[in-house]
Amino acid sequence: MSMSFRSVRHSGASAELLARLSKFFRRLAAAAVVGSFGSGTAVAQDYLLGPQDVLKIRVFEWRPSTGAPFEWVPLTGEFAISAAGNLSLPIIGTVPAAGKTLEQVSDSIGERLQNQVGLQKRPNASVEISSYRPFFVTGMVATPGRYSFSPGLTVVQALSMAGGIGPVDANLISLQRDALTGRGDLRALEAERLELVARQARIDAILDNASEISFPAELTARKDEPGIARMLAEEEALFETRMRAMETEIDALNQAKILAANQISGLKEKAASLGKQIDLANKDVGSVNKLVSQGLTVSTRQLGANQNLADLESRNLDVSLAVLKTQQDLAKVDQDIGDVRNRYRISALTEAAELRDRFASNAKKTETASDLLRNLEVRAPAAIAALEEDKDTYAFTTSINRVIDGSNQSLIVSDNEPVAPGDVIRVERRQRGGSTALATSN
Repeated sequence: MSMSFRSVRHSGASAELLARLSKFFRRLAAAAVVGSFGSGTAVAQDYLLGPQDVLKIRVFEWRPSTGAPFEWVPLTGEFAISAAGNLSLPIIGTVPAAGKTLEQVSDSIGERLQNQVGLQKRPNASVEISSYRPFFVTGMVATPGRYSFSPGLTVVQALSMAGGIGPVDANLISLQRDALTGRGDLRALEAERLELVARQARIDAILDNASEISFPAELTARKDEPGIARMLAEEEALFETRMRAMETEIDALNQAKILAANQISGLKEKAASLGKQIDLANKDVGSVNKLVSQGLTVSTRQLGANQNLADLESRNLDVSLAVLKTQQDLAKVDQDIGDVRNRYRISALTEAAELRDRFASNAKKTETASDLLRNLEVRAPAAIAALEEDKDTYAFTTSINRVIDGSNQSLIVSDNEPVAPGDVIRVERRQRGGSTALATSN
């Protein structure tokens, strides 16, 4: 409630009128005190002022000589209480205000002005709170900081002004999402690296012509983990499949080699038999020629003997050619066996070269992801640290740091606890089931 005071002449004002006006102004000042706290605050007059409170002051007096109220303009306006707890006012100087009520400050201003100027009657000072000193919210809230106080404010209302419990700020959420993505990338890259290590062990076993894979210790030490166990089983199955396929091809070629060797042996036996027949045929031709020369037989027999010899020699030549061709086939089989082994080796070498490229790419990606995550941890350590904690196992404790009787005390409060100007509301994370003690410090 406010009133604009202007010089209004009331000629011939009676003493009763003067008394009524004086009483009205006192009621006006009292109403300003009550009105500054708003409705629902029954003990507004008991509010103790403190530094950073801003007061709206109006000082006036009734002058019977003129029959009009007079306003002390230099003392009218808004004045803040200093850190030392004083009001610095024109004319009357420094007035202590911290720890006092509005009524006490009003009385002090009137008395100081009366004594300073030498007035016969104490002027009336209307003092109301223009703005309260702020309160502060810190800890696990979305937007910690300084906030303006309003009468009737509770803890839950104050926390809602700070955005609620937890880092729900869009920027923090974005940082945490980036951190989660970065950590997911690192886990994926580590899984890829372990997969490459297992594959490298399989390739090394193929290149060394080993009968089984020798996995490195970093894999065997974790073989009980489902992912690692699956990875090792897959590489062993692939190794066995490839080795079995190579052995199957080589076995088939070895069978062809045995068949060729048996064929050569048979041809050689046939060649030996033909050799004996050729020797007999040569003897027969010699005998026939001798008889023909003596005129004891006809020439037709000589012709038959020669033809028989020629046929046997021709068959022997065919057998020799067959032996030579089979020997060539046998050499080709040996070459094919070597080609099979080389094909699998070349495949392993090609895969090894691809693995080197993938190892290099994995290392670069891991380094980049680690640098990005490290940068996020530097930019927002609190947001990143929150990711380390399991939210299901933690609750929150709300406390107020308040000056009571000159000492700073920390009080554990509930949501409906009233907040006072200058309070520091702190929200902290605590483990569920953990005890919370009342901490007091002076």
